[in-house]
Amino acid sequence: MSLFRKLPFILLVAAALARAQSSLPPTPPAASPAPSSPEEVHHLDSFVVSAGLDGKTAFDLAQGTSILAGEELRRRSAATLGATLADTPGVSETSFGPGASRPIIRGLGGDRVRVLSSGVGSLDASSISPDHNTALEPLFASRIEVLRGPATLLYGSSAVGGAINVIDNRIPETPGDGQVHGAIESRFGGAANERTGVAALGAGTPGIAFQVDVLQRNTDDLDIPGVARIDADAPAHQPRGTLPSSASETRNVSAGATTFWSAGRLGASVTQYETAYGVPTGDDPAVTINMKQTRFDLAGDVTRPFGVFRSAKARFGYSRYRHSELDGAEVATSFKNNAYEGRLELPHLELGGVTGTIGTQGAFSDFSAVGKEVVTPPSHTSSGALFAVEEMKTSAATFQFGARYEHQSVKLGFVDPALPIVPGYAARSGQIRSLAGVSGSLGVVVYPAPDYSLGLSLAYSERLPTAQELFSNGPHGGTGAYEVGSSRLGRERSLGLDLSLRRRAGAVTGTLGVFVNKFTDYIYEQELAAGTIPAVNNPGGLTEYQFVAKNALFYGAETEVQFHVIDRADQHLHVSLLGDTVHAEQTTDHVPLPRMPPFRLGVGLAFEQGRWSLGTEARHAFRQNRFSSGETATAGYTLVNAHVNYHVASLDGTRLGLDLFLRGENLTDATARLSTSFLKDYAPLAGRGATFGARLSF
Repeated sequence: MSLFRKLPFILLVAAALARAQSSLPPTPPAASPAPSSPEEVHHLDSFVVSAGLDGKTAFDLAQGTSILAGEELRRRSAATLGATLADTPGVSETSFGPGASRPIIRGLGGDRVRVLSSGVGSLDASSISPDHNTALEPLFASRIEVLRGPATLLYGSSAVGGAINVIDNRIPETPGDGQVHGAIESRFGGAANERTGVAALGAGTPGIAFQVDVLQRNTDDLDIPGVARIDADAPAHQPRGTLPSSASETRNVSAGATTFWSAGRLGASVTQYETAYGVPTGDDPAVTINMKQTRFDLAGDVTRPFGVFRSAKARFGYSRYRHSELDGAEVATSFKNNAYEGRLELPHLELGGVTGTIGTQGAFSDFSAVGKEVVTPPSHTSSGALFAVEEMKTSAATFQFGARYEHQSVKLGFVDPALPIVPGYAARSGQIRSLAGVSGSLGVVVYPAPDYSLGLSLAYSERLPTAQELFSNGPHGGTGAYEVGSSRLGRERSLGLDLSLRRRAGAVTGTLGVFVNKFTDYIYEQELAAGTIPAVNNPGGLTEYQFVAKNALFYGAETEVQFHVIDRADQHLHVSLLGDTVHAEQTTDHVPLPRMPPFRLGVGLAFEQGRWSLGTEARHAFRQNRFSSGETATAGYTLVNAHVNYHVASLDGTRLGLDLFLRGENLTDATARLSTSFLKDYAPLAGRGATFGARLSF
């Protein structure tokens, strides 16, 4: 289905927003107007604390932005970051079984989407392969922000798809008050028979605060409708109703402390993340991944002005990451990544009507792998960057612009001389490949009427190729392919346009956005002629691919609209509509790009009264008929979910609060397979399940 066949839906939503505007005065305000009343302000006024523009809200940013926080975040939190964000418009997931899933934004994933932990990279190996999970725990998050456009320049030129910032309180951000605060939560049930316990405790004084977070999660093999495998080689007899090799066990412990003084704060935390999960590829023996990350973080703020700067913010993270892939009880391949990343942000005083933030960032990664499936030789990757995100207000509009210069150097370790020689691959031990790139963006926000904003963003980006794209040469079990890099790859250049219409108050609120992104030298894996790789190097006969650079075009739309049928202090009834679509094509040869998300539509109903809140939602994904060589069409599906929450009244004079919740997922037990997943023919999404939980806060 082309974008033009979807335009009636997009125009219908736009018309609803326009009709809601008809009763408003036409005089445009000079700056972001105050909302009509405090009761009418909805999710568009959640602060985007990581945008680098002084607490701007989604309503006042030029680029498309999504925020997941509060009760909605707790309700959607899943075992993986990808699954947590999968219902967010414009965001899909890689879904390598229930144990590993990374977000995809507008059809772009991997290194093109930066996953951050409170502004610093996740420092794991999740961008290297879809079977590697992110070392972040969604249940610890206080908010998750999905950023696109100018704000992404703070975090890396590679974030052409966007940046996902998982914000937590591992390093306390506010002083203590002499009491213990926190929450304890348990969850049971669901299609995977989940047993989860999580506790977050904080205490301290006005001068120092402490935070401890603990989580334990165990799941069994996933319940599914029908059988798991539907590929041509699927066995005639396979178990029904269960996804083999999909159980998992996760432990996460974090401890942090912050000291406060009149001019700022300084804090640190240590986090240990461990998980073991099955990879449901249908292999015998089953494949299991054991992952462990020990992470140390520092955060410091100066809150008083000095020189031309209003304040300063520094963040630093260091990680020791280990990851073993087991065939049965035998360790087949082990990965290591010792990495660090640091950044300094300096908001400056108004200079010639311009305010904003300048900063610098540095990162280093020491990556290696040993075993049967060493795809990439050991490498050291270092990078450094200077960036600025600025804003200027006029009587008619607010302009937001940014720039980033980034330099990257990749140095190879030992390269096996027995590796096959493929055109474009010229790796040698000790080789160094250095590149630099410049990126820039320009955005404008206008306010055509009270409570309306229109944002336009134009961004140019130069993404530098990764070590995997340059120097891979080996079998990759996660993708079922023999992958070969191209050591002569240069900068991947993109030019993107983003247009967003938002309404934040009234009977109808929400956003409608369209985008187009044109790539020059877009890097992706192209299938090689069979037999290019000698059989001695590819004894399993894996399909052979090489990273190449071709031109590409992405365009699409996304929307999320809420109709506030009842919006009183003691009672709320909201109807929500959402949808997204993306069209992606390699334009050099005019062929579809692989593993693109389908056109999706959704509707939801939410009701709140007193201590009760309940709702239901339906999400439909249309059939994906656009696919690349080696893929097949993906059937459409509809998922129906429901939830109910009851807040137990606190005892007089206490701070205790108790919430009881019940969530039903895939209530019709529909079979759902994701076109974005390498495992769509091996691993469907979860079948029908019900999860019960309790959350005690104090």
